[in-house]
Amino acid sequence: MRICFYANMGRHANWREMFDKVEFYRVDIRLLSELGHEVVLAGHPSNLDFRADLYYCWWWGHAPFALALGAIRRKPVLVTGAFDYATCREEIPGMCYLDRPRWQQEVLKGSLRFADANLFISGYEYDEVTHNLRVNNPVLAPLAVDTEFYKPAARIDDASAAPPYFFSVSWTSTTNVIRKGVRQTIEAFARIAHELPTAKLKLAGKQGDHHSKLEELVDELGLRDRVEFLGMISDAEKRNHYQRCIAYVQPTLYEGFGLAIAEAIACGSRVVTSDRGAVPEVAGEFGICTHPKDIDAIAVAMLRCAEAPTDNSYSIASHTWIQHQYSMTARRERLRVILESIK
Repeated sequence: MRICFYANMGRHANWREMFDKVEFYRVDIRLLSELGHEVVLAGHPSNLDFRADLYYCWWWGHAPFALALGAIRRKPVLVTGAFDYATCREEIPGMCYLDRPRWQQEVLKGSLRFADANLFISGYEYDEVTHNLRVNNPVLAPLAVDTEFYKPAARIDDASAAPPYFFSVSWTSTTNVIRKGVRQTIEAFARIAHELPTAKLKLAGKQGDHHSKLEELVDELGLRDRVEFLGMISDAEKRNHYQRCIAYVQPTLYEGFGLAIAEAIACGSRVVTSDRGAVPEVAGEFGICTHPKDIDAIAVAMLRCAEAPTDNSYSIASHTWIQHQYSMTARRERLRVILESIK
């Protein structure tokens, strides 16, 4: 079957590169190919393939063009992504469905109603959206983690090992900094820095418009030599940090799934995160879930991780959790079943 894989990335000059860089796009493209389908990429409505047998669309807001073409050609359309029904209404007004203008709500409702299948990436989002809106053929299909790549490594315990550190990944745009709790992470680290005199905090991710303000915060807290901004890093570097850090820290306000959290757990990392959105179901017993605005609680959780003994059995158990719940095999099988049912 010829599948047109579509996400509107008109703002990106090299949208093909984005399909390779963004993990959830890359994984689904790989899984569809492994199922034996020919996958044609489209990063703009003008690139939608007129010979496709099925349109696979990421994000309901991007779906109308694919739905229109699918209706004209009588070809099925599948839509997936994070829906964000009531995300961060207090902290980031306008981000979620409930805060959008009426016309945008109608577009999203139309996508849910007219798609041949709607794939939700977590049980949390499946329940929230299907309980509040009319959804045609809703399917629960959690995101997948490549557990062959994201897996534990042997711990380094000798004297030559690098100083211990906490780790987090976030694009430093203003909205993302708020949603991912980056400022709370830095402030929580400041509260325990004196108890862990050799520890550092390493923050990776693309620099955005809030980056300079984060640097100012670091200076105000007297942490210039304790906090490192790594910028963009490769997947291999990210995996290495997951494997070596004291804990992955991300007290996020909301995640439709929480892919980085799942990757960190798959690598055997202890995780400090929040009790919001899909995070608790993804993290299971391997995440310390705090209120995302409670800096003291985040600090206590970070300290707990630093004091926890290094334990290979923990790494094995955490990797097994992700492997059983969110494997590539499981999502590939879900995709196979739904594609067979709507083609």
